[in-house]
Amino acid sequence: MSTTAYPHYPARTLLNLDGIHEFAFLGDGVPSLEKIDAAAIRYDDLMPVPGCFDASPRYAGKRGVAAYRITVELADESLLLLRLGALGLRGRILWDNTEIGIDELPYSQVEYEFESGPAGTHRLVLLIDNRLNFQDSPLFSVFYDFYGYGGIYRSLELFTLPQGSRFDRVRVTTVDPAARRVRLEGRMAGGSTPLRLGFDGAEPQPVEPVWHGDRFELELTVPGGQLWTPAAPQLHTVRLESSSDAIVERFGIRTVTAARGQILLNGEPLRLYGYNRHDAHPQFGPAMPPELQIADLQLMRDLGCNFVRGCHYPQSQRFLDLCDQLGMLVWEESLGWGDRLEVQQDPKFRELQKIQTRRMVRNSCNHPSVILWGFMNEGGDNHETGESLMRELAAAVREEDRSRPLTMATMHIKESRCLDAYDVISFNTYPGWYDDPDGAPRPLNRIAEELDLILSKLATPDCIDKPVILSEIGAGAIYGWRDPLNSFWSEGYQADYLDEVCRYFASHPRLNGLALWQFCDGRTYAAPRALGRPRAFNNKGTFDEYRRAKPAAEVVKRHFTSWN
Repeated sequence: MSTTAYPHYPARTLLNLDGIHEFAFLGDGVPSLEKIDAAAIRYDDLMPVPGCFDASPRYAGKRGVAAYRITVELADESLLLLRLGALGLRGRILWDNTEIGIDELPYSQVEYEFESGPAGTHRLVLLIDNRLNFQDSPLFSVFYDFYGYGGIYRSLELFTLPQGSRFDRVRVTTVDPAARRVRLEGRMAGGSTPLRLGFDGAEPQPVEPVWHGDRFELELTVPGGQLWTPAAPQLHTVRLESSSDAIVERFGIRTVTAARGQILLNGEPLRLYGYNRHDAHPQFGPAMPPELQIADLQLMRDLGCNFVRGCHYPQSQRFLDLCDQLGMLVWEESLGWGDRLEVQQDPKFRELQKIQTRRMVRNSCNHPSVILWGFMNEGGDNHETGESLMRELAAAVREEDRSRPLTMATMHIKESRCLDAYDVISFNTYPGWYDDPDGAPRPLNRIAEELDLILSKLATPDCIDKPVILSEIGAGAIYGWRDPLNSFWSEGYQADYLDEVCRYFASHPRLNGLALWQFCDGRTYAAPRALGRPRAFNNKGTFDEYRRAKPAAEVVKRHFTSWN
């Protein structure tokens, strides 16, 4: 299996820049990235890429600017494209001390095109700023309930680009699953040109797409095509060639719709059950190696999960490739967490939200596992400012892709002003955990009481035909802490809590999906808000941060496997 995520570009030379980079930590006393003289930096350490410098022992918990440098040897002068899988929290990229880009989109895959200069030795420098500064990095706020690491989270790849026309992406959309018919839409930089096409390794043959300037489209039947389903995740590839370039996209033949109160895959109703999952590990932060990505998916599949919500940011393309192969259904969302009124009013924040959300859709458009687009987790959709932003983001998603439903995990389900804007209604709630637990003789009773109330409010004419997902619910537990009283933070209370949740879900078909909070414990604020987060972790994981199972895992497995 290739370690490079799809799409592949077989006519281009690829330099994978992952590995050990020269490193320097410049600290918190330096100016903004744009004002730093990269040529004057003295490199005195080493750091892996992908990796988070503040997850390493020497720089643990440090905030400031770091510099990564790698030497690149080129045989020829050429046009280059740098694909940066993701960084955090803000970056400035330089080639031979000339700026080629500023990255203001943490967790997003971005690309930069530039001229290499003469053949020979060149240096690529990435300046990374993990300071929590809203003016510079408005997409990640200090109050976010997951740790904002500094580093290069995902792979760094350098492509040589052809001099003639070249492919950007080719989007593959299923038109008729029964007939195995798909629509291909793409863009050729350089304009229209003769194309050849082949499915699943077949020799490419000439095709006649319809051209609209530099964009093309065509509809074809996939020879020997098979449907993609969670039980049988059949995947296909398509290769397109021009005289100067080639692209290979992988896709699945399947449709996803929301209709009549159901989520339908190839016309068949789905019931989703699984977890919210962060890219999180004490040693790696969000720079998850493939071994851990596969291990997480294996653990979820062992519990009987068919669904994972990638919270709360665009997912690694490699992780989505794995979900495609394993048949794991995915909700992917752009970066956001409980953004307040004053944040939502900021023009730069609003613009970057739309940019990163569009980019997420474009990057992940061909993953059959991705069945839901989302954005702005727990953003305030209960006031005018929030409503306008949610509607703008929903419109942006639909402009990019109408082949999947969209949703937003609201924490204001009773007061939301824009449930009509979402194809699927999703809500986060923590009865029996956050809501007056001391005043309840049995806090677990609050689960059914609150969910009954919410579902009654969703029985209105404007909501009754929309599918509903319980997108977050859970209770914290400290790994290894047992208590005869099953008090809060005990493993016993968490196990009982998730048992109640699963029982409720099983007996209420109005709920089309359940995403438990959360798969594994993850680092969050260090201080002072950590007073509500023992160990400075969100401890609601069914597994701890090292993937050691808590007793709740067996409870969840008993329920989930009985539904398969």
